[in-house]
Amino acid sequence: MQRGIKMGYLTAKQFSSIWGITERRIIKLCNEGRISGAIKDGMVWEIPEETLKPSDKRSNIYKYINTEKRIMVVNIKDEIRDYLLELINKEGYIAEFAELNSVKDNLKDMHKYYEGLIYFCDNNIDKKEERFIINFSSKLHSESSIVIVDYNKSRRNEIERKLADKLKEEIGLKINTLVLDIPKDKDVLINYTEIAEDIIELLLKFKNTTGIAITTDGGKIEFNKNGRTNNLEIGKFYKVINNYFKKLNKESYLWCASTMLEDEWTESPQEMKFRVLNLEVANRGVNVERIFIISKDKIKEFKQNKTLKIYMQSNIRTLFVDYDEISKKQPKLLEIVNNGWDGIDQATLIVDLPEGAKQRGYISKNTKEVMEAYNCFQELKKYSKNLKEVLK
Repeated sequence: MQRGIKMGYLTAKQFSSIWGITERRIIKLCNEGRISGAIKDGMVWEIPEETLKPSDKRSNIYKYINTEKRIMVVNIKDEIRDYLLELINKEGYIAEFAELNSVKDNLKDMHKYYEGLIYFCDNNIDKKEERFIINFSSKLHSESSIVIVDYNKSRRNEIERKLADKLKEEIGLKINTLVLDIPKDKDVLINYTEIAEDIIELLLKFKNTTGIAITTDGGKIEFNKNGRTNNLEIGKFYKVINNYFKKLNKESYLWCASTMLEDEWTESPQEMKFRVLNLEVANRGVNVERIFIISKDKIKEFKQNKTLKIYMQSNIRTLFVDYDEISKKQPKLLEIVNNGWDGIDQATLIVDLPEGAKQRGYISKNTKEVMEAYNCFQELKKYSKNLKEVLK
């Protein structure tokens, strides 16, 4: 015998005649959690009697009301794409990428709505780009935001200023500019994470500001004619490492050697973060090999070292080379290792400076220097043993 329905509730069968859909369909909606307040009592679904009929996902009205949080990104540069995509997704938005020529004439056929637009331009905005931005604003609302990323000019042109005034007045949305002070005629290292962060700040965090232009150099670091940077301070040095390590993939080869025993085992936040980066890289499938050059008579000191234990349990190939043996047989190798370095493929060398130096290290793309270190590493491997076996 069926139990009585609670006061203020109706059955799926009763709602079937109210909503004009089958009882089976209503039960399915209950099982999917799409009917607010519905509860199951035994085999019977009980639904609050004032419940409104849920929207049909198949209907155009459902698609209209339940628009996803989308950001359109136009003419993005390849070098920054992954960094920006990661941050957009982290903020809970969906990123759609397009080239201007492929999207500017198809706006009328686009039935999606957007929370924002990020537009990359090589030169000052021309009339064609102005029209596109104005037309695209029909896909936005008063809480939306547009960010123009200008690669060339240190100041915005009149069209950008006019757009800011026009769109604020007509729609109420915000439009701001990020100007990149990055020379195209010099060999520079750019921290694209910083640029991506600035774009997201302008897009999502500046809630009541429009018409402003912010200039950034992207943390640029210049290489001299010999392919080396200046010696870098601690903060810049670790940011560069982070930037390089983020780009590594399963095709990459990270090879590292060190004799800086004191620095290897410090518990400073920077060094701890660096160790985490190593583990993350190895977990992504990057081929990572690390050689620790230690005097054999000091091995006992490191048997209980937490960092070594973590490294040895990871996907990092951790190797031991006896400092004293190399000192006797091939001392030149120790000169090349010097204070230690991290090599990336056969293209980049991240070099440590001596402990106590005001700066932390430098970056080299000098082919001769990189290959000397690479060949040194391969020679050291001939003397190496698995560190895990040595520390047993």
